[in-house]
Amino acid sequence: MKRKFFGFSQNVFILSLVSFLNDIGGETIKRTIPLFLTNVLGVKTGIVGLVEGVAESTPQIFQPISGWLSDKVAKRKPLILFGQIIRSSIVFLFWATTWGQVLLLRFLDRSGKGITSAPRDALIAASSEDQKRGRSFGLNRALDDGGAVFGLILAGLIVLLSQKGLTVLQYHTFTKIVLLAVIPLILAVLIVWFLVKDEKKAIPDQSPLTLKDNLKPKFYYFLVITLIFSLSNSSDGFLVLRAQNIGVPIAVIFFLLALLNLTAALVSIPAGNLSDKIGRKQLLVVGWFLYGLAYLGFGQVHSIIMFIGLFIVYGFYLGMTEGVAKAYVADLVGEKKRGTAFGIYNLIVGGTLLPASLIAGFLWQTITPASVFYFDAILAFVAAGILIFFK
Repeated sequence: MKRKFFGFSQNVFILSLVSFLNDIGGETIKRTIPLFLTNVLGVKTGIVGLVEGVAESTPQIFQPISGWLSDKVAKRKPLILFGQIIRSSIVFLFWATTWGQVLLLRFLDRSGKGITSAPRDALIAASSEDQKRGRSFGLNRALDDGGAVFGLILAGLIVLLSQKGLTVLQYHTFTKIVLLAVIPLILAVLIVWFLVKDEKKAIPDQSPLTLKDNLKPKFYYFLVITLIFSLSNSSDGFLVLRAQNIGVPIAVIFFLLALLNLTAALVSIPAGNLSDKIGRKQLLVVGWFLYGLAYLGFGQVHSIIMFIGLFIVYGFYLGMTEGVAKAYVADLVGEKKRGTAFGIYNLIVGGTLLPASLIAGFLWQTITPASVFYFDAILAFVAAGILIFFK
């Protein structure tokens, strides 16, 4: 009899714990990089858009490759482990002094995530009961966001203790945050190595990737709608810069980001459970509309109190959609093609971050910071409207 942890299978719980550790490090670094680039290295927001877009987008080419390969060999764990090892390369940010070096290391970190994500999602789906798949992905998202909360609170405390009231990020503070990020990433490698187990029921898939068999046309229709929404989803680095733009202190920014991820973590499991009962699409539509409303607000924000409210709304969007969307993908395809399907889905979501972030950087520099958020809100409303009619 397979071991259960709080009602979840061992793989689901352990992989969710790994997500917790990843986001202590990875999410903290991700949120700090825009401040490091602008405050320490002095680059313009156009470069921030380039670095963040490339870091989040280009490595996603590994998603469909690793997903397809895990389907072919019916082994998920080796690719998950390999990706985790590559993610640990962010330790070299400790010595980074140019935006080019930051770009390279962010590329490696996101490449590791790209290699890991599709096999991990396929293994979570395979390790879950069909009727509880939304709940399993909800746990994964909840612990993922929980790790971000823990890491961002620690980062905020580091800033408070290190900077003594300074309003911009200092280099010595950044290096301390890098060290905070590396330790849990190394621990995640060890946990995957010793505790994650491949599902024996998986059968190697020897068929070529086609529209027939398990990847139905409706999966590709959903990808098109996701593409439209993802073009609105520019890097959250612009939220960090927007907060600083209206005068929010650096330490408070980290605490606000922790609040954002705490909200998402608290919503994720109930949202996953609800999607198991009423369906995934309804929650996605509501979540995308919440995103649009939040981004309209970010375009007009003028106080910390307003920012707090908007971050809570944005956190609800994250909690309602990220795990539910992956469960929806698993519903649309069969067991043997799930690695490939998750790879393609993650490629669409991650790949559009490059054009989305480049557009955001251009709008910020040439028009106004607010224009970034108005543009993203309009696209989100369009995608949500189309999804309503998707069957």
